[in-house]
Amino acid sequence: MRAFLSEFLKWFLIINTGIMVIVWINIFKYDTIWTAIIPQIFGASFLTSLVTAAYFSYNPRKPISVPVRILLTIAHYLILCVIIMTLGTRFNWFELTLQGGLAVTLSVAGVYIISAVISYMLSKGEADEMTDALKKYKEED
Repeated sequence: MRAFLSEFLKWFLIINTGIMVIVWINIFKYDTIWTAIIPQIFGASFLTSLVTAAYFSYNPRKPISVPVRILLTIAHYLILCVIIMTLGTRFNWFELTLQGGLAVTLSVAGVYIISAVISYMLSKGEADEMTDALKKYKEED
């Protein structure tokens, strides 16, 4: 449970950052921003982080083949799109039209890419630290 909470917090921060970047980019279309959007963004970050933490916490006993991993990633993306479309409709972020649906899928893709880049940078930093620590350990022997 502790590992899941840690994973959830990590993804919450990463996804919230991605959502804020996408909102910042989209905000130029509007003259004003309403203050109610801040808790709405946190709510969207919370729900999508729960799904993402569950997705990345799933650790099967056998390695997953590449086609299955691709299908799981597509399913994860589609679930995130459904969550954001549902919240977006509820919070009046967009109209439920083809154009609104396309905007959501592109926005979710943008957050997905931003999150992947941030996650990669964090993982690479951790891997580099572990490699350096291992090198120092081997040098001491």
